[in-house]
Amino acid sequence: MESQIWSQLPQELLDYILAFLPLKTLFTLRSTSRHFNSLLFTPSFITHHSSLSANQQPLSSFLLLSHPHFLHHFPLLHLPSSSWRLLPLPSPSPSPSLLSAASSSSSSGLLCFSLPSTSSFLITNLLSKSSKLVQFPSHPHSLSFHSLSLISSNPTNYKIFALSSHYSSNSSVFLYDSAAAPSSWRQFPGFEPILRQTSHQEGVFYKGYVNFTTPEPYSIVGFNLESGTWETLVEDFPSELTFVRLVTNGREDLYLIGGVGRHGISRGLKVWERVGSEWVEVGRLPELMSKKFMSVCYHNYDHVYCFYHDGLICVCCYTWPEVLYFKLARQTWHWIAKCPSLPEKWSCGFKWFSFVPSLQACV
Repeated sequence: MESQIWSQLPQELLDYILAFLPLKTLFTLRSTSRHFNSLLFTPSFITHHSSLSANQQPLSSFLLLSHPHFLHHFPLLHLPSSSWRLLPLPSPSPSPSLLSAASSSSSSGLLCFSLPSTSSFLITNLLSKSSKLVQFPSHPHSLSFHSLSLISSNPTNYKIFALSSHYSSNSSVFLYDSAAAPSSWRQFPGFEPILRQTSHQEGVFYKGYVNFTTPEPYSIVGFNLESGTWETLVEDFPSELTFVRLVTNGREDLYLIGGVGRHGISRGLKVWERVGSEWVEVGRLPELMSKKFMSVCYHNYDHVYCFYHDGLICVCCYTWPEVLYFKLARQTWHWIAKCPSLPEKWSCGFKWFSFVPSLQACV
């Protein structure tokens, strides 16, 4: 179409036509026009693009690193190309040092930070540069919780699940629903055995439940988001386990990652998939890689946490900069080297997330 015809189109019609372009193309065009740059973040364009982009190829997924060394940005790793890039924090934002030190969670393009000094949570979409502060329901300036999970099953709604033991001798669950009325926190009884587990492992959202593993004798308990009740879901586990973690691909598959050994000392690491009512072994860490992993976590399994990322099961240690991952399709194990932006001497506090940018994810 000739440029004269383009220039005569009403702005609303032109923006609607641009909404048909793939998001990757639009981001490429941002540098050519101020209007293109601002258009991407307008509510009307996001609405149009969301309704038209169901069949478009999604944006690339990344591994996102949160660490006290990075005060103004997050390192992002695009694993297929082994390329790193830096993602700046949203502006305006709370103190960057506060953000990088806060516990956090991620889901469907959104990140959640706990801000203890203000007794609140910050929900942010780093791609659309939108943020929202969610105030904790009670006891200002005393925000304390054992486990935090951000749950987002669709672009227009999310839930914050916080398991707390601060306010009384009994634990409590605080549940926030973004689709409900303002100040829509609800409080439910907690589940005491979970509090003896590591605080680095989030609850796993699977088939309407937020799932956790209990200490020995191992079992899976789930918090029903609809009824607000706890249920024991799985009691049978493989033998000779020293620690266990759960991950899910967000659909129908549930995986168990476990250290295998005796007397609390792991000699190996295995992955099982839940098939019907049984655990089916799908992966076993090779001996040399297993020795390295056990040595870097010093057999302190409280520091170990796991998550699913784009066909991979990532096994991380809070005190170690490298990531061990299991490729489900090929059933092979690999290491990700430490971020090149880290100094030679680093401190602990390595928190990794699966980050899938989404312009449509609403805060």
